[in-house]
Amino acid sequence: MNSHLPRSSFYFIGPSILCFFVKGLFFVSALNVFFELQVASAADFKAYLQGARAEILRHKEIIREDPLDAIAYFELGRAYLALGKHEEEVEAYREAIQLNPNYIAAHYNLSMAYDLLKDGPNAIKHMLRALSLSFGKRNHIAVRRVQRQIKRLYLHYPDQPS
Repeated sequence: MNSHLPRSSFYFIGPSILCFFVKGLFFVSALNVFFELQVASAADFKAYLQGARAEILRHKEIIREDPLDAIAYFELGRAYLALGKHEEEVEAYREAIQLNPNYIAAHYNLSMAYDLLKDGPNAIKHMLRALSLSFGKRNHIAVRRVQRQIKRLYLHYPDQPS
């Protein structure tokens, strides 16, 4: 009977030590995966920034060749958005609108850029222009999307007249 006591103690202690070791090993491997993902994310973000900078240079080259290309200005604005350069983004969209006053997407994106800059009156003004143009084109999907954004803007800037 006494011979079973040490053996049962070993089995009783053994799994708890093994469980602790497995948990520790799992924790170390999880940390390793986390840090590898962080390094991969940093590399991906650097590649993303490089791509956005390359897009800016490409669209500036297109604009240099054809300064009346409203689409190139619009795409330049989107590239500035990717870098978080909202003042430059606004200027690019404004140039696209100057070249094509009925450019719905440029009005919409300009409104969103003004919102990012916390310029409520201009954001609402351009979103209303996008709504008017969308109604004129009978683009019901765009109308609903723009109407949702106008509601959001009025909630965000309640002191603006509706």
